[in-house]
Amino acid sequence: MSLTLTRKREKEIKKLRKQAEKLWSVQRDVGERAGLLAQQAADQAKAYGNETLVPEARRYAKKGVDKGRDAVSGVTHGWNDKVLPSVASGLGSFAAYAQIAKDQRVKDAIANVQRLRLPEVAPAKKSGPSALQWVLIGVGTVAVAGAAYAAWQTLRADDDLWIPDSDEVDPR
Repeated sequence: MSLTLTRKREKEIKKLRKQAEKLWSVQRDVGERAGLLAQQAADQAKAYGNETLVPEARRYAKKGVDKGRDAVSGVTHGWNDKVLPSVASGLGSFAAYAQIAKDQRVKDAIANVQRLRLPEVAPAKKSGPSALQWVLIGVGTVAVAGAAYAAWQTLRADDDLWIPDSDEVDPR
């Protein structure tokens, strides 16, 4: 039994090797194109983010600031309109009851309470989100995800395409 290959077998192996090299060359080209596509998708995603997502994030941040401003406005309003008048009234009532309202120290104490008044903060203006912006965000997200999936499918390893070299063939 001879371990040498016949000419026909050598031609077939040579033909298969050429086909494998050609396929490898095509796969490298596809990989390069997929890399370019991924880079373009990244550029588009960055541009989309700068054009749409960043302004949207700023809008939400402004919304948060506005809610905080509304809360501070409510607190200052409550302090100035409810707490301070009650404290001053209570001190005045106590002074009148104790008949010490004419004492200068009591008048100064009541005046000090009135100085604790907080500056008024105007509540923020209300604005609602645009439905078109939400649709555009969704479309952009789907486009970027589709491009990323196509690049992943192109660049993933495919073990079925590997052909062993002739010196690696088991001669059993």
